Amino acid sequence: MPNPFTPIENGNKTLAAHVQERIREAILTGKLQPGARIDQNQVAASLNVSLAPVREALKGLEAEGFVKIFPRRGAFVATTSITDLDELYYARALIEGETIFQAVPHLTDGGLTDLQRLVERMKQVSANGDVNAYIALNREFHLGIYSVLGNQTLLQVIHNLWQRSELYRYRYMFITHDPERVHLEHQGILDTCRKRDQQAARQAAMMHIQGTQRELHELLREEFERLEPKPGQGWAVKPGLGS
Repeated sequence: MPNPFTPIENGNKTLAAHVQERIREAILTGKLQPGARIDQNQVAASLNVSLAPVREALKGLEAEGFVKIFPRRGAFVATTSITDLDELYYARALIEGETIFQAVPHLTDGGLTDLQRLVERMKQVSANGDVNAYIALNREFHLGIYSVLGNQTLLQVIHNLWQRSELYRYRYMFITHDPERVHLEHQGILDTCRKRDQQAARQAAMMHIQGTQRELHELLREEFERLEPKPGQGWAVKPGLGS
């Protein structure tokens, strides 16, 4: 079985933070599938660390919503659901819509220029198929607007919601991503900010989030329908198959 984890390199982060990052990456990229049990011994051996930082990392991932830990059973990759998706994106639309409304008057001309540069860079990396770079730039664009308020509590709430929705967002990028539509929406958000139109900025941001939610909702609905057993069929393993 190939090692799903990238090697740990030296840096300023704690060992547990490095392990948490590697497990999160394996979950987001699909190397660890939803519902899969995470073998802590295998993780420790693969990353050449002891069990202590692995356990600490898994607790952190549980707090982020990526992992579920059950006593005497172990740690499992969190499963995705339509309800969880809809609740996450509903919360994001409300909170980020109000945040951009409050942020617009505080944006400077220099800040707007930086945001436009990010929009252009997103187009470039998207054309090159660099998903990871695009996701990083996308986060920098949106948080670059929200951060002008200087409200660390609010930013932490938004950060937590983004962390929890990362798994869905990765699936969107790999399967259903419509780059032209998203680029137009980013430019639309920036244009309303440049006009200092708070109401239009709120509407543009909320529609941007809701558009992603609708596409992901449909994707998950179709996926769950494919997994449902047909009438007369069950989930029992047939003799001689997989036993």
